[in-house]
Amino acid sequence: MLSRDPADPGGVQETISILVASRSPAYATGLAAFLDDAPLAPVAVHTIQAALERASATVPALVIVDGQVADGPGEELVSELLRRHPGVRVLWAAPDDTPQAHAIAHRAGACGVVSAMWPRELVAEAAADALRGACLDAGAERSLRGFRGRTASGDARLTEQERVVLRLMRQHLTYKEIAVRLGVSWHTVRTHAQSILRKSGVHSRRELECWGGREAA
Repeated sequence: MLSRDPADPGGVQETISILVASRSPAYATGLAAFLDDAPLAPVAVHTIQAALERASATVPALVIVDGQVADGPGEELVSELLRRHPGVRVLWAAPDDTPQAHAIAHRAGACGVVSAMWPRELVAEAAADALRGACLDAGAERSLRGFRGRTASGDARLTEQERVVLRLMRQHLTYKEIAVRLGVSWHTVRTHAQSILRKSGVHSRRELECWGGREAA
């Protein structure tokens, strides 16, 4: 864990805000508990929207992102966080610590990987490395070259409002509920939904929930 600053006679350190995002509440809470040691202040969230709202209120020093959150793919969250807060450090929560996992992390924009197989000590060490500025090495880029071709076809160009509507659709909200949430008309939400379906190449909301493409800005 991070050490106290010897130049500070009171041993007081500024709180370091950390977000842990996963569609699994148990996993997010467990990872947050691994890092719950002052001055780190981890918070578990389960949706892209909740993570972005938290980050808007208090920009985190570090975000740990699972491959899937409740309302979309983890890559979408990383992309949006880095667009809004370019200095944020990101770790990718992966099921293992393989070269492919590092390649996925690199593609997403993360600076490193946290494996679900790791004990508390390794998770804390990875967080400390990320906060110090350590990043993936060139090996991840080499692995990425062989991985890119399998994922590029999922890209689609959605507007920012369409991305918001998509996240809410993935939470199984009706068009009327989304309209109330966003303060727009039902017709506007329906128009956005039709555009999302067209751009993603699927034909129903059920198919859309399984669509794993990245929504580029």
